[in-house]
Amino acid sequence: MLAISTDRHKTLLAATGAYVETVLQAPLVINGPIPSTTLPAFLTQRYVLIEGAILNRPCILMLAVDIQDDTPATIAKHRDLVRRQAPGRAVILVTERLSNHNRHRLIAQHVPFIVPGNQLFAPELAVDLREHFRSDRNAPADGLAPTAQLILLAALMNRVPPETTATELASQFRYSAMSMGRAITELEAFELAQTEAAGRFRHVRFTLPREALWARARSHLRSPVRKRRRVRQPPHGLDLPLSGETALAERTDLSAPRIETRAVAAAAWKTLATRYQLDGPPAWDEPVIELETWSYDPLLLGDAGMVDVLSLWLSLPDGADDRVAAAKDALLGQVGL
Repeated sequence: MLAISTDRHKTLLAATGAYVETVLQAPLVINGPIPSTTLPAFLTQRYVLIEGAILNRPCILMLAVDIQDDTPATIAKHRDLVRRQAPGRAVILVTERLSNHNRHRLIAQHVPFIVPGNQLFAPELAVDLREHFRSDRNAPADGLAPTAQLILLAALMNRVPPETTATELASQFRYSAMSMGRAITELEAFELAQTEAAGRFRHVRFTLPREALWARARSHLRSPVRKRRRVRQPPHGLDLPLSGETALAERTDLSAPRIETRAVAAAAWKTLATRYQLDGPPAWDEPVIELETWSYDPLLLGDAGMVDVLSLWLSLPDGADDRVAAAKDALLGQVGL
């Protein structure tokens, strides 16, 4: 079994006791770690199992400080294994954080859980969900918001200093300092960055190696493409970087598609469409392009007239043909990921 002396587990257990007492006005009784001889080794390696009582009901707390890679269905199976060895006791998952998506799935499967300072769901104890939600910035959604993703990709491409502030990022990427502050808080909540207050400023650091940062962030990253439109070819000279399979062909051995693809920030689309009459259907003999509208400005990370490699990789849909899939793999190799 994992040692209860592990700092994160001790902190989690202490926070759980304080939270339960605050919410239920009743103490969490801790009797200590349960014997592990009858449990599968993978369970005792993954969780610290603590015997105790809540509202005079015997329970087992499954302390888990890192369950990012476990689905709610897997967690439910783990809990069932513990329940079989401890009949008559409520088995409750205790973790530092849960995404909204996983929270709803655990509730649907009637899996009790406690997230200290945030959530308590224990139907076996006749306790309804008590939601003391952190603000949105501290309760991550299932994917990074566009601004946070932009900063994360910039860090992966070494486009930001190892240590910076919201003000510096706002100046670099032309966002408000408040927007950058929210993005930094979100990156910290996903454990992709670390922050530290220094006087009036909060400094953010990306301490993970690039490969580890990419691996941890990958499931939270989304395609920047909001919509693709077939439009009249805009006048030459507009700053619309190549994107999609056109950019992929420029960066790899893939053959160029018949119709060129370019990208523009979604916020700029209406102005562009009105000025150059792009919104109406083109005539049969007019040259056209495919125009992607992006959730962040593709020019902020792009270079050489193309969108950046990582955003391009994210923008290309899965399930493409083998040629495109091979070219996508080559993209990541170009940037060492």
